[in-house]
Amino acid sequence: MLNPKTIRQLSKILGSDRLKKNVSLASYTTFGIGGPAQLFYEAKTNKEITKAIKTVRKLKIPCFILGGGSNTLIADSGFPGLVTKIESQKIKVKNNTISAEAGVPLSKLVKVAQKYSLSGLECCVGIPGTVGGAVVGNAGAKDQWISQSIKSITILNKNGKIISFKKDYCRFGYRNSFFKKDPSKIILKTIFKLKKENPKIIKEKTRQFLEAKSNQPKEKSAGSIFKNPANDSAGRLIDATGLRGKKVGNAQISPQHANFIINLNKAKAGDVLALIKLAQNSVKEKFGVKLELEIKLIGF
Repeated sequence: MLNPKTIRQLSKILGSDRLKKNVSLASYTTFGIGGPAQLFYEAKTNKEITKAIKTVRKLKIPCFILGGGSNTLIADSGFPGLVTKIESQKIKVKNNTISAEAGVPLSKLVKVAQKYSLSGLECCVGIPGTVGGAVVGNAGAKDQWISQSIKSITILNKNGKIISFKKDYCRFGYRNSFFKKDPSKIILKTIFKLKKENPKIIKEKTRQFLEAKSNQPKEKSAGSIFKNPANDSAGRLIDATGLRGKKVGNAQISPQHANFIINLNKAKAGDVLALIKLAQNSVKEKFGVKLELEIKLIGF
């Protein structure tokens, strides 16, 4: 836990009216699970994000960057440091490109692309979270990914400098990027290069992606818990072990899709973690396959 002197220093820089203490994180995640952040700050602009990150690095304060709160499981004990909630939401359209700051909801980005008859982001329809988180995890569906439409990315690096580079530098892969491997690189803005398309074609592509998601549960969840192994699906493997519908406390492996764990009612992070370990151990024992997490574990 942070000492009072450090908290006062941070409060002076970020503003005592902006820096909140002991904020429950459950309502900031799609899972609806999570203990309190010792300190909580909503950064509304890239300038505020930069100031917050530079300050916590200087003061050596543990910091977690929170976007839309999807793909995230926060411990029941919360986070012993500063949680910086990214709220930068500027979005601009120029010709066939869209510039979106990290805090732009992914749903808004998809709608803006549709409004201007720009194709390339249909695979992101129905995915919760923000642009920043989607880029970090290379979100997508049906073998199409957000990275395929990226032109360039602007970040704050570990030395506190703001730099931009093309997508080839990011080493995108299945549910992966170098941002995931190196969280010191903070995404501030992404520029997408899209293609002008007939609105009817965009609408049909969007419908197909939504239809593919129709078997996913509607209850509170973090999205897919595990990455799919090569040439197989995590949901099929978990289902084959007989764990579909398995409950621990108020968390359950979804009866609808076994790669989702749902929050039935005030589930604890410990309940979810127990199901995660049970699924991993069962699949490993039956198939010899190690399931790799797609979600982030925070505060454990």
